[in-house]
Order: sequence, then structure tokens, then C-alpha cells
Amino acid sequence: MEDAGVAVAIIIDNTEESVDSIIMSDDGTGAGIRIPGLLINKHDGEKLLNFLKTATDRELQQISMVVEFDIKRPDNRVEYDVWYSSSNDVALDFLNDFSSVDERFGENVLMTPRFVFWVCEDCDDEFLEAHCFGGGKYCATEYDNSEIPGTDIVMEDLR
Repeated sequence: MEDAGVAVAIIIDNTEESVDSIIMSDDGTGAGIRIPGLLINKHDGEKLLNFLKTATDRELQQISMVVEFDIKRPDNRVEYDVWYSSSNDVALDFLNDFSSVDERFGENVLMTPRFVFWVCEDCDDEFLEAHCFGGGKYCATEYDNSEIPGTDIVMEDLR
């Protein structure tokens, strides 16, 4: 979208669900993205798409969109999340190095650790046994070290 000249990426959810608690995140391939993005629910997205399909050329030329990213900080501190896995040495090195910076921020920031798991929808029984809990609801693997079972990663992250 950015390469096409778009100023803001609008992502439409493809399922009927509330998007209020969904967190869009980078899967590691978006390091160079410099435009903001927002997620809207399927119902609102369909309204937007239907308008764009039926609008006249004149209406399309007159479209103007205003997007406001209003970030509320009721206690006047910056809150940030760090997503990682206990099996990822690079992430653990970053946390170790960044801890002194975080300490200097003191009460001005709140860091929340988040752990990366995913749902295994098409995994065989052997994979589920080695890498998942909850019948594939919570799965993890370490691609750089296949000797570490995902179940061990999940348990360490929970610990």
C-alpha cells in the first residue's frame, strides 16, 4: 500500500468479530513500513467497499478521509508492549540490553511483556503433541533450534 502512494492503510477484518481487542502487529517482515495502519470490522469495511463500488466518478474525486490516532494516556505515561519468546536469543539479548534504558524511564513508562503463541489449525497429531497445548490452541516452535519442543517454550513463557 505504501509503495502505491497510500497515506494510511485500512485493513478490513475478514470475519464477523469485534476488533476492539485485536492487536495488529508486525510479523517481522514490515520493518520498512512508514505509514500508519488501522483495522476496521467486517461490517464497516463492507459499507466502505460497497460505497467505493457504486460511487460516481465525481463522488470518488471528492472523497476526503480524516483519520485521527488519539492515544489516551490518563496517567501521563507511555505504555509499550514487548512481544517475544523465551526461546529467541535475539529477543532475550534485546531485553537484557534495553533493561537499563527502561529503568531510567522509571515511572514514566509501563512495559508489558507479551509472549508469541499461535493457533495450529492444520497440524498433525505428532506436531500437536510436541509443540502445542489445548489441542492446538497454544503452539510454539523455535526454527533456529528444532531440538526445543514447543511445549517447553510455552511452559517457560508461562513461568
